[in-house]
Amino acid sequence: MGFGVDGSRGFATNLWDMLREGGVWGVPRSGLIFRKEGQKFILADRMPWDPEMPCTEEELLEAQEFDIEGITNMMASIGVTVIPLEI
Repeated sequence: MGFGVDGSRGFATNLWDMLREGGVWGVPRSGLIFRKEGQKFILADRMPWDPEMPCTEEELLEAQEFDIEGITNMMASIGVTVIPLEI
């Protein structure tokens, strides 16, 4: 069963193909920055929490972890390993 370009596998393929080696992709809603290196997508940076944000520090970290898990699963569907950044 193929996924075509409609599902998350299609999005992952298009994203991966768009990035050149060393290219970065940011997720605005959670402030995550990923870098393409070989067949790895490395979490290069996370937006830090600031007291001026409309969420708590815990809520930001929870949102970031949620996105990391989803991106990890999405990229795994095309054979790309996500390497998380330790906090």
